[in-house]
Amino acid sequence: MKKPVKITITVLIILILGSILGVGSAFLSYDWAGNFYNVKNGPWQTNLAIGSETANPYLRAAVAVHGLLALQQSETMYYHAYTDDDGKLLNADNVYRIEGRAPDSRWWSITVYGEDDFLIPNELNRYSYSSNSISYNSDGKFTIILSKSHRDGNWLPLGNTKRFSLSLRLYNPGESIRRNPANVELPKIIRE
Repeated sequence: MKKPVKITITVLIILILGSILGVGSAFLSYDWAGNFYNVKNGPWQTNLAIGSETANPYLRAAVAVHGLLALQQSETMYYHAYTDDDGKLLNADNVYRIEGRAPDSRWWSITVYGEDDFLIPNELNRYSYSSNSISYNSDGKFTIILSKSHRDGNWLPLGNTKRFSLSLRLYNPGESIRRNPANVELPKIIRE
């Protein structure tokens, strides 16, 4: 084989191996970033570094993939849930009930996302409930039903997805939440 051909083949092999290693390590790092939740509160979890200068590159990458923007903790706290209160993965073939009191914040919302981290398409274009769109029960609590089939009341459609996740955003959270995010009262996620 001629020397220029050997050099070309060697360079191509190095480029291919480098690309495989680079993409593979990026996926491993990204997957590892999913385990960066350092605060758990029932099924809800958060990382207090989200939106702050102390967030490491892996956490920043996870935020960039799963969300477009993250504000500082004093402005917003983000909780995410991938399981119900019993620790079982959220599965759209089941029916769930989210119940609780309004969290201590200026404004809050609970949004459902499909397994692709996007809103789940549905005929109602309904993806979340917030402190100013939810109907409260007579006892001051709220109940949100998650299911594929229509339900009365505060219903979030699960569309044609298999797995899903929930995001609870607390804008201008109260001091008790910022001080003790693992022990404040957050909504329950109950499989029916």
